[in-house]
Amino acid sequence: MRRSWIRLSLAVLLIGGLFLMLNAQAFASEPYVKQTKKDCMKCHVDKYYPGKDFFKAETKTKWHYHWWAFSLFLFVFSAGVLGKVYVWSMGHGKVLPIDEVGQKRMVNFLFFEAILQRKLFKESRLRWFIYLSESFGFMALFFVFLVFVFTRLVFKIDFFMSGAGGLILEFLMDLLGLLILSGTITSFIRRSIKRPNMITEREDLMAVLLLFLIVLTGFLLEAFRLAVLPVTFESYFSFVGLALASLFRQIPLAWTDIHFYTWIVHATIVFIFLAYIPFSKFIHFIACPVTILASSSDPQG
Repeated sequence: MRRSWIRLSLAVLLIGGLFLMLNAQAFASEPYVKQTKKDCMKCHVDKYYPGKDFFKAETKTKWHYHWWAFSLFLFVFSAGVLGKVYVWSMGHGKVLPIDEVGQKRMVNFLFFEAILQRKLFKESRLRWFIYLSESFGFMALFFVFLVFVFTRLVFKIDFFMSGAGGLILEFLMDLLGLLILSGTITSFIRRSIKRPNMITEREDLMAVLLLFLIVLTGFLLEAFRLAVLPVTFESYFSFVGLALASLFRQIPLAWTDIHFYTWIVHATIVFIFLAYIPFSKFIHFIACPVTILASSSDPQG
């Protein structure tokens, strides 16, 4: 039964991915690009783009690549997670036998153990900070980004496009990005110090490096965009990008064109990290809350 469920899920994901790949043009047309306010040719000079055509580069190169890569790496991610779930479920019963526990106890475990990691906090304050900044920071940033995309580009809600909602989301993305950046840098420093009881595996460094590069390239994208725009009140909500943009303005380069290629690099790193999560220790970000909640349902746990 479990194998059939895994196979069915993979088949649905594969069909969905193929649909996105084959219909990429619907999400990458010139009108779509113009709807995202990217039709200012004073900033985007054709000669710097592939084929010397900004709109063609945006539609044929950037967005086609985005949907193809996203579909492929999402399938790898989902297959990896489903494989982990299948292996884990072979040695466990119900994940959440809610009928055996009180709601109050389950909420207590979820908040203090799964989210705040109270046990890890007691063991090591430094490890707790690294875990929380990387795991909670990344998940929160990903959630805020999804809200940003759907409210501004899909549903086109005015509150998030031209109102205070959009400014709040931009501020939160910069704040959470700084949190992740501080966590990854602390992790690198900690792992560079040789300790007899700490084993640094190659996959640990790879996952942390990918997360660091995601945040770094994200800040650079924001800075390249702001470097060619006048400073307004709204600009200050993207405080990290604005600080970097003030430095880039002193260098006479075509920042919008550099932004195009940086976007492709940033998207590639994001997709690689997404596919790599199930095969790295970052899977603990998903597995730990589930395991803790499962243990909370055990009267002996």
